[in-house]
Amino acid sequence: MVRMLNKALDNCNLALAYVAAMLMLFMMLAVCFAMLTRYLFNRPFVFIVDFTTYSLVYVAFLGAPWLLQLKKHAAVDLVPEALPLHIRRWWNAALDLTIMFIAIVICYVSSQLAMSFYAGGVTAADLLRTPRWLLIVSIPVGCFFLAIQSLRNMIEDIRAPVKGGG
Repeated sequence: MVRMLNKALDNCNLALAYVAAMLMLFMMLAVCFAMLTRYLFNRPFVFIVDFTTYSLVYVAFLGAPWLLQLKKHAAVDLVPEALPLHIRRWWNAALDLTIMFIAIVICYVSSQLAMSFYAGGVTAADLLRTPRWLLIVSIPVGCFFLAIQSLRNMIEDIRAPVKGGG
């Protein structure tokens, strides 16, 4: 049962990362298209600036759980590397717990905000009049999976055997 749940969570993280990657590709193509139309035909597509701005939020929050799963995110490891191995795993577990707590808080607050934007029909002050809930819905989704991945990392850190004499 646990193996199936872990596999499902891995697939969710990967699917979110694929969405983020597709958005990155589409942003690159859209910006190139906007530059070409602006300089060749003097017809800029100004809404592409709004699209890329909003897409960057999606990319950051949808890609974060996958990066945390692979442990390929930016990290300052000056303190943990100086600790003995048996203490380092508890340090990492405490950091994972902190990340999980912060992700849960952000998930809760942003989901409440998204629901209030949706209920109120609030739109952004941009050319497309984009519904504001659509702009921030990636935040609670990404933070939900970030919290789950932090919990998984914390359990992995606690269960990790102490290697060497450290």
